[in-house]
Amino acid sequence: MSSINNNDGDNMGMEDFEAMLEESFQQPEKNSVVKGTVAQINENDVLVNIGFKTEGVVPKAEFLKDGEVSIQVGDEVDVLFIGIAGGGGYVKLSRKAIEKEADWIEVEKALEEEIPLEVKITAVVDKGFTGKNGEIECFIPENHIDFKNSTMEPTDYVGETFLCKVLKANKKQRSFLASRKLQMIQSIEKEKKEFFTGIEEGQILKGTVKTIKHYGAFMNFGAVDGFLRKNNIAWGVVKHPNQYLEEGDELEVKILNIDFDDEKLEVGLKQMQEDPWETTADKYPEGASVSGTVVARKNKGFVMEIEQGIDGFIPLEEISWLKNARISIEPKDAVEGKIIGIDDEKKKIIISLKSLQENPWVTLKAKHPEGSAIKGTIKSITDFGIFIDFGEFLDGLIRKKDISWTDEPENLETIYKEGEEIDAKILKIDADKERISLGVKQLETNPWREVGKLLPNGKVVEVKATAVTKEGVEVELPRDLVGFIPDNELDVEKVDPTTKFNVGDTIKAVVFRNDAREKKILLSVKRYMQDSEKREVKEYLKKLSQSDDSTFSLGNILRGKLEQSDK
Repeated sequence: MSSINNNDGDNMGMEDFEAMLEESFQQPEKNSVVKGTVAQINENDVLVNIGFKTEGVVPKAEFLKDGEVSIQVGDEVDVLFIGIAGGGGYVKLSRKAIEKEADWIEVEKALEEEIPLEVKITAVVDKGFTGKNGEIECFIPENHIDFKNSTMEPTDYVGETFLCKVLKANKKQRSFLASRKLQMIQSIEKEKKEFFTGIEEGQILKGTVKTIKHYGAFMNFGAVDGFLRKNNIAWGVVKHPNQYLEEGDELEVKILNIDFDDEKLEVGLKQMQEDPWETTADKYPEGASVSGTVVARKNKGFVMEIEQGIDGFIPLEEISWLKNARISIEPKDAVEGKIIGIDDEKKKIIISLKSLQENPWVTLKAKHPEGSAIKGTIKSITDFGIFIDFGEFLDGLIRKKDISWTDEPENLETIYKEGEEIDAKILKIDADKERISLGVKQLETNPWREVGKLLPNGKVVEVKATAVTKEGVEVELPRDLVGFIPDNELDVEKVDPTTKFNVGDTIKAVVFRNDAREKKILLSVKRYMQDSEKREVKEYLKKLSQSDDSTFSLGNILRGKLEQSDK
């Protein structure tokens, strides 16, 4: 009995063992994850023992990383059971399928939680780009590859890895639609908010010069750009920012103004240094001479740089003693002047260039006082006068009215020629109007002032006719004066002057009116003739009165008649 029992026990033990063995060889569910041990690494495959009656096979390529096998014999690995092939003798496993499934889970999580994914761009295709996140394929539309219009060629993106936003996932095809542009926008907005939350005016920032314009420069501080105005680059006049900056320069700047609503930032570079103007008054006192370089022209003068951060201003009226002087001052010219004032409000030192020069008006008045005679050369003749060069910084002008006391010539070119020497008198030196007035007639006494003595009423003169008209005869008088004999004063009876007189005729006449104010001298032939007759009769009567009585009686008679005729 005992032997039988022993045999039965042995038989039951064998059956149980076979059942257990069969159970251990039972194949896993398809697409399930199983653990295994690397048993062998061949040229193209990796054999993995998963506890099945046959070892599973995984393509060696699925264990390659950067061209090298990433596992060793004996390593424990997770693989996906694909199925049994080859009549039951070939167990197909996959390592990559597990990774792809894990990658897909990451895609779904990124879509649901709006988490960005890394995408490596693999190719340029129609209307966009293809990429991969792990083992999951994706598509990026061409207008979603960059934040702004890029200057990069499409092929330049291939091989690059970017963070992208998952827009849509296709579970069946295990692929997704992505946007790098939207991810960049969200990232920038987030960084901007964080940036503006942590800054305040007066804070020091380190940034990079991004672009330079004539009015200033834009700097980048990561997600935020700031503006550096031209006049905040350096103390003093900044003609153009590129004098001090280059694109790509890294600078430390101070925050001057923050616009939290519009997320704008203004910074200053010069504020990183002490304002040199603080020591200006001690260093540059009024009356001191100073030199510098012209840096800019303004409406009312020039700006000169005395030193970095200290500017001088040269008003136009302080350039030369001559207001109309053609003095050319250009930027970069070196100039020297005298400090005549300090404008603390505008932070400018007022400079006078002319103060270091001799005032030519003072010299001129000392050398040629008004009323003095000069000798010069006729430089030019105009309709209104003659310009005379008499060796000074300005030419003098003789106006037509100052040529003659008695006559204003119509055409000066008939009297004078350019290059001729001429004597004149300085009438007035006007520094404000920058005029030097000369006169020729003033070299002689004004004959009209002496006309009463020179040609008193009743004076008999012998004159020459210079013009004859129906109204009368114009005659030549001493000292270039001109007289006129009206037609009714040419004879006792009225005559037509043009029939009785000719130009050049010598005429005896008497002055009966001299008007210095009106500048008129009137003469009369008729009155001269009447006066002559009277004088002859008086002379005759005088002779009779000195003879015998009978003659005297006759003379008395004639005198009586003459006196009656006078009445």
